[in-house]
Amino acid sequence: MANNHVYIISGEQGEGKTTRLKEIVNLLQQAGVKVGGFIAEGTWKEGIRNSFSLLRIGDRSVFPLCQTEPEEGYIRLKRFWFNPKVIERGEEIIKTCLVEKTDVIVLDEIGIFELEGNVWHDAFIQLLETDNIHILISVRNSIKNSVIQTFKLKNYQIYPVADKPELVVKDIKKIWRKTGN
Repeated sequence: MANNHVYIISGEQGEGKTTRLKEIVNLLQQAGVKVGGFIAEGTWKEGIRNSFSLLRIGDRSVFPLCQTEPEEGYIRLKRFWFNPKVIERGEEIIKTCLVEKTDVIVLDEIGIFELEGNVWHDAFIQLLETDNIHILISVRNSIKNSVIQTFKLKNYQIYPVADKPELVVKDIKKIWRKTGN
């Protein structure tokens, strides 16, 4: 893997990883850091996640990523049905970030599906193979070690979801400046 930097926001399902990512993204943008990528915002029905939408950082466009209800043309992975066009859109967002030399690229989240070679697996690999970039991801506590081992992460920092976003931003900016970006 290339010399890159991965910042992991770690917590369990429903603990606030996406909310924390959004706070970090806002602080980075306020500091003049060019941030791109996407956030996956979930909805709940009767106490259970029932869908996710992809929120593109930058223009804040929203795309329906997956849902628990079957949909023709969608791909079933465990209990969710994924919109293949939105998966392609997410991959395009990542490619655009690389072309535009985005300072920090966000993927929410790297999880079980990616460990099995699905959803954002290929986009994450592409980022990891790109030299000297900064990647901000969310990962569940229960699988963070598997993510680190499977994707052979070397330059990474883990931040529990309870950490203040200002701490994460301070670290990202320090490493980002040190690497000449």
